[in-house]
Amino acid sequence: MAASDRAETTGSGRRIDLGCSTRHVVVKLERSAARHLNGTRSADASWQRDRPDAENARLLQEPCTMSDYEMLDDLYAYNEWANSKVLSLCEGLTASQLDQEMPIGRGSLRATLFHILAAEDVWMDRWTGIPWRPFPTDPESIRLDEIQDGLDEVAAQRRSLIELNRPARWSETITYQDSKKNEHTHSLYDLLLHVANHGVHHRAQALHFLKKFGRTVPAGLDYIFYRLAASTVDQDPAAVKQLQQFGLSVGTIKSRDPQYDAALVQRLYAYHDWAMNEVFDMCDTVDVAALDQDFSMGSGTIRKCLRHLLDAEQWWIDNWSGDSNDFPRSAEEMPLQEIQSQWKKLSRKRKRFLATVDEDAAMKVVTVAPNGLPTSFRIGESVLQLPLHGTHHRAQIINMVRRSKGRLHNIDLLYAIDELK
Repeated sequence: MAASDRAETTGSGRRIDLGCSTRHVVVKLERSAARHLNGTRSADASWQRDRPDAENARLLQEPCTMSDYEMLDDLYAYNEWANSKVLSLCEGLTASQLDQEMPIGRGSLRATLFHILAAEDVWMDRWTGIPWRPFPTDPESIRLDEIQDGLDEVAAQRRSLIELNRPARWSETITYQDSKKNEHTHSLYDLLLHVANHGVHHRAQALHFLKKFGRTVPAGLDYIFYRLAASTVDQDPAAVKQLQQFGLSVGTIKSRDPQYDAALVQRLYAYHDWAMNEVFDMCDTVDVAALDQDFSMGSGTIRKCLRHLLDAEQWWIDNWSGDSNDFPRSAEEMPLQEIQSQWKKLSRKRKRFLATVDEDAAMKVVTVAPNGLPTSFRIGESVLQLPLHGTHHRAQIINMVRRSKGRLHNIDLLYAIDELK
């Protein structure tokens, strides 16, 4: 994310299987995502794994069963859903399209998808105590199904890790080395939030590639569309029919209502506001004319993207407060300083609302009507929409600032955690 060493580094890639069928961790020496490398570039020693010492294995004290379903679980269910959506959109693309260079993400669609996998993989290594090793960043020839297999594998292991650490509320501190071997220490909880957020950032980049190839997903990959597919709320039948005709899924995923986690919500919104302040600072380093240059990305221009984020914030706050209105449209020529000022006002208003949300309030239903179609969500699940939506569009703004010769900041969630301590 935005040149972040912590998010974009890769590591050993050795895999620990935290499967629920055994009381002991099984160390896997090969991974589905590395099969193409094992076969075609077996001389690359960084992919060859020595059997780790027995001390790296962990004893599972209890069988692995998901006793609770919380917001953290739902964030990663969304992560898996969105990754699969992106990969399905890639089906049928040629090798030249997958490797076509563009000034965004990791330089090509294949490289960006590979980075999403590599990042999820290396964090599992760090969380499970695997020693640091260089990890190849060259995605050449990796197939889409191999990326999907790798993501499925790490997702299954992460689900087990989350469940194993649930009793301690993921409070374990993890000390790890980044790609430059700088040492950092964070709680497992914050690292889990970081990785989920990191995926949103890079999927926004992947969608830009796909749009250039004529591949789009109806409405987008917002968290709220995942919750629509996983809805546990009765929806208006007429609206459902129109949403389905538009290409959206409604109630097709079997899911539980995630238990509300006020600490998680507070963490994500603290990051959300911090990252927006960083973005405003970055935007202030480009020429005024660059704010309105059309990059054919997101809402089109830097100013339009910032206004869209502001309008979305206003719209959701209004809906939570019982004022169901059409999606607002801020003034087209709103100055950057005014957008930032309005953002701060909305942030304070949002904080006052979130302070009233507890487990009971989180189960209440809010009905929104984008384009006149009434759609209902639990308040608790809807509050995750804005910070993740912000991450998506900040990825686009950062690219536009870079291409406008502006000064960039690192805006990974972990940098916010360090600064906000």
